[in-house]
Amino acid sequence: MKDKSRSIVRCIAASASACIFTLSALVPCIARAEVVDRIVAVVNNDVITEVQLNRALAARSKNGDKNQPAPMARQDILDRLINDRLINQLMSSAKIEVTEDDLANAIANVLKQNGMTIEQLRSEVASKGMSYEDYKKEVELEIRRIKFINQMIGPKVKITDQDLRDYYQRNQDRFRGSVRAHIAQIFLPFEGLKSEAEAEQLKQTALSIVSKGRKGGNFAELARTYSKGPNSSEGGDLGMVSLKDLPQPVADTIRNLRVGDVSNPILTENGLVIVKLISLPELSASDFDGLRDRIYSALYDERIQETMNSYLEKERQKAFVEIR
Repeated sequence: MKDKSRSIVRCIAASASACIFTLSALVPCIARAEVVDRIVAVVNNDVITEVQLNRALAARSKNGDKNQPAPMARQDILDRLINDRLINQLMSSAKIEVTEDDLANAIANVLKQNGMTIEQLRSEVASKGMSYEDYKKEVELEIRRIKFINQMIGPKVKITDQDLRDYYQRNQDRFRGSVRAHIAQIFLPFEGLKSEAEAEQLKQTALSIVSKGRKGGNFAELARTYSKGPNSSEGGDLGMVSLKDLPQPVADTIRNLRVGDVSNPILTENGLVIVKLISLPELSASDFDGLRDRIYSALYDERIQETMNSYLEKERQKAFVEIR
């Protein structure tokens, strides 16, 4: 069995990457004017203000999470902000350190996973109204949190071989696409693009294809019309493929699809890929050993979250928390 901490370490790049798009919910913006702000909660020696709460609520709405009634959403976000403050205080007490190498490696992983250059990352961060130095501070904070969880929560999680087998039996549908999948794809190459306008047009074409595919359009016909990739004349059908032979972003996307789903456009080195998951292989008991590491990671992540929630609940009971 591989080291239990690896699934936590894997989160560094993903969490750092997510910061690009969700930082407005996590950090105060630079004030553009003097504003009289109201304190809505006190967490030991820290406070949460009305402006911070409203900003987090706005970010939640912008990200499409509008299902909860407003009072419930407000309470949910406030609870998360309280937990954030509490975790920061606990990390400070635990003296969790982040090195320059930790930070450099995390940002390098962000660039690799998103297919970006450092200049593109800086531009993306700036477009969200944040300086690159502030972004690095957020990445550093996320790394510190991961180290804290690894140090304080990880040792509390125990997983037996029977736990893994039970989890596998309960979640076979989740793992059927871990190794092989029957897919069709549409490939839109970057080759030949001469301007940003053409690149934007390619992106819009991809989004239009996805929309048509999800609204009942014949994916095979869409592939014959648009795809410049393998088997386009056969509707882009690649048959049953091994996910390890696919570009990593494509393989990762397929693992999160259900049969019949059409993916969002997937950015690869050479172009945009749209995938339809046609079918998945049946799993047998013998597949368990080949999937053991993936099963372990999934169960470990769930146990970490459960243990973290329980830990925070106990710490909140010991802390001074006042909601105003």
